[in-house]
Amino acid sequence: MSEAGVSGASESEIELKLLAAPGGAKGLWTLPAVKALLSKPPRARRVRTVYHDTPEADLMRAGCALRVREVDGKFEQHLKTAGSVEGGLFKRHEWRSPLASATPDPPSLPPEAAELLAPFAAALRPVFETDVERTDAVLSNGVFAVEIAADDGWVRAFDAAGRVARETPLCEIELEWRAGPAAHVFDLALDISERLPLVVGWQSKAERGYALALALAPSARRAATLALAPDASVSRAAAAILGEGMNHFLANQPYFESHGAVEAVHQMRVACRRLRAALSLFRPVLPPDEIAAFRDGFRDLARALGAVRDIDVLEAQVLAPLIEEPLTPDAVRERLEALRPRLAQRRIEGLAKAADLVRAPETARLLLRLGRRVTLLAADDSATPFGEFADETLKTRHRKLARRARKLKQQTPEDRHRVRIAAKKVRYAAEFFRARYGEKPMSRYLDALGELQDVLGDLNDIAGIADVLERAIDDERSVRLIAGYAMGWHTRRMRACLDEAEEILHLIRKAQPFESRAKR
Repeated sequence: MSEAGVSGASESEIELKLLAAPGGAKGLWTLPAVKALLSKPPRARRVRTVYHDTPEADLMRAGCALRVREVDGKFEQHLKTAGSVEGGLFKRHEWRSPLASATPDPPSLPPEAAELLAPFAAALRPVFETDVERTDAVLSNGVFAVEIAADDGWVRAFDAAGRVARETPLCEIELEWRAGPAAHVFDLALDISERLPLVVGWQSKAERGYALALALAPSARRAATLALAPDASVSRAAAAILGEGMNHFLANQPYFESHGAVEAVHQMRVACRRLRAALSLFRPVLPPDEIAAFRDGFRDLARALGAVRDIDVLEAQVLAPLIEEPLTPDAVRERLEALRPRLAQRRIEGLAKAADLVRAPETARLLLRLGRRVTLLAADDSATPFGEFADETLKTRHRKLARRARKLKQQTPEDRHRVRIAAKKVRYAAEFFRARYGEKPMSRYLDALGELQDVLGDLNDIAGIADVLERAIDDERSVRLIAGYAMGWHTRRMRACLDEAEEILHLIRKAQPFESRAKR
């Protein structure tokens, strides 16, 4: 980002963040795609930025970041709002003002920013800093302009006395949109990612710094509820839904990479499935070749994450319950106990494979191509309203579920799995479009669909116990013994699940919020 500032300057940022290993951005300026757009040589300098907050981190909790940046002995004060992320692009608001020293001076900011800081100004202290060697330039071809900066250095957290307490390396490339179609930011990023090993970034420097300074544990993030405008076009609805799917995936990546937690694995897999569902849903406004490439890419990611998820489900729904069950024979319990460390090792191996794919160059390019398509869809000014599209889509998927679910108790496990997929498609579509319908009836409908999906998921997991065991271990005798006992133990649960599924299906058949909307 440009360091030049004007007193009281205020601007909105749209930027894309790419992460590299330490030293991994050094070849950026020799790339043909970058050199072709340079009008003058990039400038290199040291940039030290200190972030200030209260001891209670009030600014962070308010979604703001106050920083003082030092470049070539000159100081500048910035206040940023949290903003939003759409299709991998960060959108934030920022106020700036020059300073005479490294001490922040909130009143010197524009009135709106000064007012935000006023309640906290007396308690501000340094919390963390980024200290980087920055090389930046403006790239332009007359059609678009983007500012590109490569940072290589450190994030350092301070203790209460202002001493460095912890540090972690930082290496990233930021592309900040300046002018022209925003899709060209992704075109440039794709060119760069073809030649440098990069990962699409989610966390801002402020988020990384606060996590380090306050020892904040990462957490999983569920899919957000979208509030689509009533007059939104199909294209813009697709942009919002696909963009949120991309956000959902990226938001869980830091937790997945740092902990490999069960919920992080689950949410990233859900994000892949939701994206595949949205791609199928919006076929009319997407190029066929892109749909195929996106669906294949997210299918491969879902499979890699699913291999880990299968072991998590096996532990939670088979091993733990049977080990804790007082009536489990000692011989079975001993085999289950002996199996646990082997499954744990298989999970470690599966997690490593999934992590390699998540951080692979082809995954970065997959996400960048998706972000590019989201940007193009968002800029599409066609007036085709999404309302009728939503109504017809939900009706069609609802009826397909109703047909597939007939005589559920007499169906084979494979047929019930197809019912589950149909229920999932209805649920995702209903979640995507819920803003169009009354909140109360839609909540009831979605709750029922969610319950049905959970129950059918339990049935699917029970039916697949033997397959998961065979993939996880190579001891045929243990597989037969444990799978047979587990299936017998779960028989009562299967009957209860089928009874519950029939009751839920009755509620779903009655609740059709899209019908009531169509009559308004």
